[in-house]
Amino acid sequence: MSSNLPNTFVIGAPKCGTSAMAAYLNQHPNVFLCNPKEPFFWSSDYPMLQDLHKVTDLDRYLQLFASAKVEHSVVCEGSTNYLASQVAVERIMAFNPAAKFIVMLRNPVDVVHAFHSECLFAYIEDEPDFEKAWDIQDDRWSGRRLPKGCVAPQFLQYRDVASYAEQLERFFALVPEENRKVLIFDDFAADNEGTFQDTLQFLDLPAFEKESFERVNASHDHKFPLFSQLVLDPPTPLKPVVETLRVTARQFKGGWVDQAKQWFRKPTKRTPLTSEFRAKLCEFFAEDVSETSNILGRDLRHWVGVSVDSESSAFPSSERMAASC
Repeated sequence: MSSNLPNTFVIGAPKCGTSAMAAYLNQHPNVFLCNPKEPFFWSSDYPMLQDLHKVTDLDRYLQLFASAKVEHSVVCEGSTNYLASQVAVERIMAFNPAAKFIVMLRNPVDVVHAFHSECLFAYIEDEPDFEKAWDIQDDRWSGRRLPKGCVAPQFLQYRDVASYAEQLERFFALVPEENRKVLIFDDFAADNEGTFQDTLQFLDLPAFEKESFERVNASHDHKFPLFSQLVLDPPTPLKPVVETLRVTARQFKGGWVDQAKQWFRKPTKRTPLTSEFRAKLCEFFAEDVSETSNILGRDLRHWVGVSVDSESSAFPSSERMAASC
């Protein structure tokens, strides 16, 4: 029975299939997903991002779930910065010690490449060349060369966004094993149905047959850039008016609002990484991927170009581990 209190959190990492999983879960009759999907409430270490949706106190946050009904046994939100946040999971556990969490992980090289595009789309990032954006992370960490519209400078630290080991160690220390589910994007992409049904079991939900698994949040760009910039990064004099209109529009879940958002987007393809830059990223993430593999008990070193067939491995095979992630 729903108590209108959130009890399930899809917490990241970004660009790892979290939007798709949240959308699929939201089609289940016993699931309530709040709007906006990412209120960012519990990550108080991202103060400007926390203020983005004007959900700045607990009463306003809980209002996002006020429409949950008795049949909604899973009351959910999906702020994908909670895994990287230093405080979010701890705050959630203090609020609801029985909360369940879904984490999704993907090859970090693919994540940072895709996340850079997403930050550009949201006007958090202003450097269109990802290799240049990667190279100026130290400047940005020091507060230099930050875009004026950047509400989350942490997002521009791409190396931290996709370095999972420390995030998982903190997460595992706070959340009991029975309340956490770690999914690997490779498994999700290879078997949408199986991964989805496994997630339903984790959430104690009855099986739900989906006819198809539509692609969600694929690479996109603005159809009308000037208009989109006015909405997402308005001039200072217009900012209060535009933000009020955006907050009001979010109250209309689904329908014309979602259709309008889709209409103003167009599919696009990211500029491929050069082989040299990809190799540089693989080298950077190699140690973290090895540590992540140890934490999960699953060898993921192929993500960074390590051939696991050519050397002895202490990790179980991915086939044996898939069901336990």
